[in-house]
Formats: sequence, structure tokens, C-alpha cells
Amino acid sequence: MDRDLVVRQPFLENTGYCHCCRSTVTFRSESDWLRDNYYCLQCRSIPRNRHLHLVLDAKFPGWESAEIHECSPVNDFTSRYAQRYTRSVYEAGIALGSICKGARCENVEAMTFRDESFDLFITEDVLEHVFRPDRAIAEIMRVLRPGGAHVFTAPKQKWITHTRQCAQLIDGEIKHLYEPQYHSAADGGRSLVTWEYGYDFELLLSEWAGDVPVETHRLMDRSKGIDAEFNEVFVIRKPCNGSLHAWNPRSFA
Repeated sequence: MDRDLVVRQPFLENTGYCHCCRSTVTFRSESDWLRDNYYCLQCRSIPRNRHLHLVLDAKFPGWESAEIHECSPVNDFTSRYAQRYTRSVYEAGIALGSICKGARCENVEAMTFRDESFDLFITEDVLEHVFRPDRAIAEIMRVLRPGGAHVFTAPKQKWITHTRQCAQLIDGEIKHLYEPQYHSAADGGRSLVTWEYGYDFELLLSEWAGDVPVETHRLMDRSKGIDAEFNEVFVIRKPCNGSLHAWNPRSFA
């Protein structure tokens, strides 16, 4: 048989419901590494995008009307539905709080937003690239309103017992503690991995957030295009009057 005539079969293909484009679609992956290759053929979302939006839809009904901020977004899956949405990116050399390339320039470790500015704060695979995740989490909790939540993804390594710092920033210089690792960045460049999170991740998150509970959502459901490694979605809710309360979309009116 002429090899040029052989039609390559996808590693995985199925139909289901996509929470990112809210449609019945076909999901397909040409690779066994589903995390970055199991696409929705309609909106090009990948598993962690879809899992995060499933959590938003299931746990935060009416979230579209909330005051939402997204740090370093690489897609429009949140902004296309949100009625009150802002986004930020960090650009070295740009004044914090100013507008850069259509987004606000912010350092998630030291933001310029006022206290209690948002109902929801969203990050996708950001925390493994910051030098001080403790400061980032504390800052996010500061800018959340009581009863609001940080909804996010970050790779939790199943083979690492204790979280480890991979790089430090000392006097403006990067000090590598392990062999440097990089992830692909939205602009086509590379992002340095500064932390690898292990089994103690939720304990650290709780400590950094002020000793509040951390929800970890795990799911494998190909009917929703959700199946991949490192696909947890984490939720940290800001207490209201000393206690956590149910999400109330009526308060957004």
C-alpha cells in the first residue's frame, strides 16, 4: 500500500458538550498527550479550559453577571460571556496600572487594584510561573469581595511529595535552583517554570490565602471533553463575615 495514501487516524475522537463554546461538538486529539492536544474542533479549547468552565457553570451559576478579572488570559472563553470583565498582563518596563496592548499591566504579586474589587478572579496555569506564589494568592484574596472566589488551574505533580521552588528572583537576577524548564507562552515565547507543586499544594494554598479551605475538582468525562494529566481545577472562596456562604448571583444586580 502506498504510504502517501494512508489516512492517519486520530488518537482519540468523540462527540460531546463543550462548556467553552456551549455547543455539541467533536473533540479530537492526534496525540496521546491530551492536556495540550485534545481540542474542541469548534472553539479549539483544551481540557483544562473546559474543566474550568464546567466548574464555573456548576458552582457559580450566573457568573456571567459577576465582576470578573482574568490574569494573563490566552483565550476569550471567559470574556465572550462575561458582562463585566477586565484582564491584565505583566509587561516589564510598563507602569503598573497602565493600559498595554489592550490590557491592564499588573504584577499579580503586587496589584494596583483596590481592595474588594472583584467577585471572581481567574488564572489558568499562572502560578507555576510567578516567583512569589504566596504573595500572588494573598493579593488575589485582597482584591476579591467577601464571598467571591479565585478559580484557577495549575499543574500539580503527582510524583512530587513536597512542592519545590525551581528559581528565585534576587536583586533583579534569576537564580536557578534546578535545571531550567520552560512552558510555551501565548506570545510564542517561553515562560520559565519557577515552582513545581506537589501533594502539599492545597495545604500551601490554604496557608497563603489566610487559612481558608481549598476546593480541588477532579474529573474525567470525555462526553465533556475532559480527560488529561494535571487537569485539576482549584477554588478558593473568600470568607464573608467570618464564614463561607453560598454563591448568590442576585448580589450582582
